[in-house]
Amino acid sequence: MTITLKDAGRNRKLNRNDVRLLWYADFWDGPINGLCIYQNKKHWFEMSADDAFPDTNQRRFVVLDLSPEQLADEEQWHELFRQKVGTHCDFEEPHPEIKPIEFHREFYDTYQQRATRDFSANVVIGWFEMT
Repeated sequence: MTITLKDAGRNRKLNRNDVRLLWYADFWDGPINGLCIYQNKKHWFEMSADDAFPDTNQRRFVVLDLSPEQLADEEQWHELFRQKVGTHCDFEEPHPEIKPIEFHREFYDTYQQRATRDFSANVVIGWFEMT
C-alpha cells in the first residue's frame, strides 16, 4: 500500500507526543507500519511514500482509522506473531524476547497465505514525524 502526504494533505500534522506506538508490523531501518493509539483509540500507522521532503531524516507516518474487523484481524495476527516469533516488535514490552527459531515457521507459513492489507479506503486521521 502506498500512501503519500499529498493524499492526506487535507489532514493535520499530529503532535508525535500524542501518538503512542504499540507495535510495528514491518521494519526497514526503522518501523514502516503498525498499531498506535491516538486520542484513546487504536489506529494503524503507515510510513508515507512521499519524497517531498528530501532534506530531512524524519520519517512521516500517516495515521489511519481502522474498522472493528480490521483491528481484530491485526490484533489476531500480532498475537500469533508474539506466540510463535517473539515480542521484540512491541514498543512497550519491558522484556522483549525472540522465540526459538523452530517455532517461527508456524507463523510465517500461515502468514504467507494472508490476504494483502488494503487500507486505501480508510479515513486518514493525520500524520506525524519520527526519526
